[in-house]
Amino acid sequence: MKASRVRLRLEQNRQARSIHGGALNMYAAAMGVKLSRLPIPSRRLRERLFRKLYGGKYSALCEQELERPLADYRSLNELFTRGVRAECRPLPVDADSFLCPCDSTVQETGRLADAQRMTVKGVEYTLASLLPGMPTERFAGGQFAVFFLSPADCHRVFCPQDAQLEQLVHVPGRRLLVHPSHQPPRVPSVLAQRAGDHSARDAAGACLLVMVAGWGVGNITYPFPVGLKPHRRARDPPCAGPAATSAPRAWLATFELGSTVIMITEPRPTVVSHLRTGEAVKYGEPAFTFERTS
Repeated sequence: MKASRVRLRLEQNRQARSIHGGALNMYAAAMGVKLSRLPIPSRRLRERLFRKLYGGKYSALCEQELERPLADYRSLNELFTRGVRAECRPLPVDADSFLCPCDSTVQETGRLADAQRMTVKGVEYTLASLLPGMPTERFAGGQFAVFFLSPADCHRVFCPQDAQLEQLVHVPGRRLLVHPSHQPPRVPSVLAQRAGDHSARDAAGACLLVMVAGWGVGNITYPFPVGLKPHRRARDPPCAGPAATSAPRAWLATFELGSTVIMITEPRPTVVSHLRTGEAVKYGEPAFTFERTS
C-alpha cells in the first residue's frame, strides 16, 4: 500500500511537470492556483488579465453568457466558478432525457460492458474502482459518459433531470491530470485514484455523477451545506443530500479550476445517445433519451 502511494505521488509530479514544461513552471502553476483566489483590486487590471488569459492561453469566453460584466469578477477563481445566464441554456421539452450535467467536451461515451465495466481511452475501469464500498448493481448494463471541463468552460455541475439527491460520498486519492493527453494506459487507475464526490438519484431512475478532481484543483464546493471533509485521506461515510427535490438547472456543485464528470445511468430497454466522442456540449443539451418504465 505504501509503495502504491509513493508510485502515485511520483506519477502525479511527473504529469504535472510534463503539462507545465518542467518543475519550475509546475511550481509556478501551483502558486498560480493559490493566487487565483486573491481579489484583484482594479477593474481595469481584472479585465486586462482576463482577456490575456482567455483568447490567449485559453479559449475565449462567450461574454454574452456571463451573469455579470467581465470586470465585476474580483478574482480568477471567481471567474472560473461563474454561473451562466439561464436563458443561454434552454432546456428541452422532452422529460425522458438525461441532460448533459455541465459545459464540457465528451471524452468517452457508451454502455457498461460485462455488466459493470467501461472502457475510457483504451483503459478499462470497473464501477467498483470508481465507487468503492458503494452498491453498483443497479447500474449494470447502463449508459455512461465522460465529460472533460476545459479552463474556458463554466465549472458548475447541474442536475441532469428532476431528481432527489440521495447522498454524497467522498473517495480520496492522488490528484492526477484530467486532461485527455495525460491519461496514459500505463497508469490504469488514473480515474479511480483521484479524489472525487458522487451523487445519486434521479426521479426517472438512478443516476450517478462522479466528480473527479484533478491536479491543481482538489476542491469541490456545494451551494448547500454538506458534511463531507474531502481534505482527509480516509473515505468519508455517505452524506445525505439536501431534503428538497432538485429540478433541471439546479446547481449541484462547483469545481475550483478544471476537472471531469462521469455520468452513469441505470439500464433502459431503449436508449438513444445524443453524444459523440470529442464534441463540445453545453448544459441542458440531451445526453441520453430513454423509454420510461411504467
